[in-house]
Amino acid sequence: MKKLLTIALLFQCSYFIAQTEINSEVNYLNYDAFFESSSLSVNPVLPNLSKPYQPGYRLPWVSKKDKYKDNYLHVFPIVDVLGSYKSDANSTSSYNIGAGFGIATQLSKKFYARLLLTGNTFDSNGSNLVYSSIFKSDFLEGINGTTKLSLQPRFRMSYSPYDFINIQAGIDQHFIGQGKRSMLLGDYGAPYPFAQLRTKLWKLEMVNIYQFFKEDEFLQKTRKFASTHFFNFNATERFQIGFFESVVFAPKDTLLNRGYEVAYLNPFLFYRPTEYALGSQDRLLIGLNTSYQFDRFMVYGQLAIDDFVLKELVNRTRWWANKYSGQFGVKGKENLTNGQLRWQTELNFARPFTYSHISSATNYGNQGKPLAHPLGSNFVEVYAESSMHFNSNFTLSARFFFSQQGGADGSDSVSYGSDIYQSYVIRPMEYGYKIGGNGKVNRYNFSVEGSYRISEKLMIDAFIRPGIELNNMAQASYKTHFMVFFGLRTSLWNEHSFSF
Repeated sequence: MKKLLTIALLFQCSYFIAQTEINSEVNYLNYDAFFESSSLSVNPVLPNLSKPYQPGYRLPWVSKKDKYKDNYLHVFPIVDVLGSYKSDANSTSSYNIGAGFGIATQLSKKFYARLLLTGNTFDSNGSNLVYSSIFKSDFLEGINGTTKLSLQPRFRMSYSPYDFINIQAGIDQHFIGQGKRSMLLGDYGAPYPFAQLRTKLWKLEMVNIYQFFKEDEFLQKTRKFASTHFFNFNATERFQIGFFESVVFAPKDTLLNRGYEVAYLNPFLFYRPTEYALGSQDRLLIGLNTSYQFDRFMVYGQLAIDDFVLKELVNRTRWWANKYSGQFGVKGKENLTNGQLRWQTELNFARPFTYSHISSATNYGNQGKPLAHPLGSNFVEVYAESSMHFNSNFTLSARFFFSQQGGADGSDSVSYGSDIYQSYVIRPMEYGYKIGGNGKVNRYNFSVEGSYRISEKLMIDAFIRPGIELNNMAQASYKTHFMVFFGLRTSLWNEHSFSF
């Protein structure tokens, strides 16, 4: 009873101290408010709660009442026709033929919903490396011979019952941070069912995400869950700092079949003491996200801590369980007569065994892909890109990244901490782990892309991206590979092919 009264009191107080209205509309995940708005306070939780792109054809409302004049219903087709080639040892090529439809609607100022549904046919030949062909992370997949058939839904409902509360649910991805990658929660994995609560009180915004994942292990589908907190504090108009906490747990462990752990549903809970109280082996990730925004550029950074012991850290023993990752980046923009120049560069790193756990049932991944950085762990990366967005709907961009990842000497029975889907139980030693150790893979990747928006109404782009890669693949000598990526796509989500 006391807990209920406390929550009721907090709710009532928040009603009076909440100052900023929360919008019920939700933008798309590839919308970066820093580049596409003039706001000095850009929220790090994506997709943003803001007026979204409005692709497609607006259908008229039957009702002519004045209170419905701002409501809308948009429908539009989706195309995702892609091809790729890479001149590696296997002459890797791939293609994807995708088509579908989208619906977006606002039924009132408090309710917004959208659905993007795409069916895909995908095939590849050559290398089975995930970054050597078109990157796929579909929600539902099936195989017909050598061809992979998939269905990719991106569905989101949003309801704001009060000015300071927003409730969402659906099947989609999330992203936390200001970078091109996120060391906390990224969008390289497949969409997943979720429920989300966002609460804004004064300068503090609280985001609670309840996620439902699945894995394909030994030809069997297994479920796992996650509960994520992010508390973001707008200290000033330009400076933000946020605390991140996420716990991944399986509905069934060696002791009991517990289902969804209701203790993790508490939006005001700290997970570490709860994990201890439950006596579980759930995996916990905590972190910080911060940024400072100037008029035309932003400095940002992240720190994620999986586990560490201070004594081992100070003594530089390179203990396997000192697991952490980080990010430091800068991005900027310049409005010119003919368009806008955008640039971004960042440094990302992760210690060996970061994000991994006893098994895939509790690691920080979903459907075989990491939930944070796509390289997993045991790596350091420098990423830079620059793009010129001309007023004529033409975009010219250049990308470069260098990555060094260790652990290539591992096998199915031994892990040096690069693949988060390998258990840390099969590590060969306790000490001596460093980034790039035990089989070093260096990659230098450079590409340019020309993109033209052939339909502003439907957000459809035609593009071509040639590039080169120099890598050693854990060998003494380096090899140079030519690559090209091209196609026709609906630009309402982030395309990650040939980008990592």
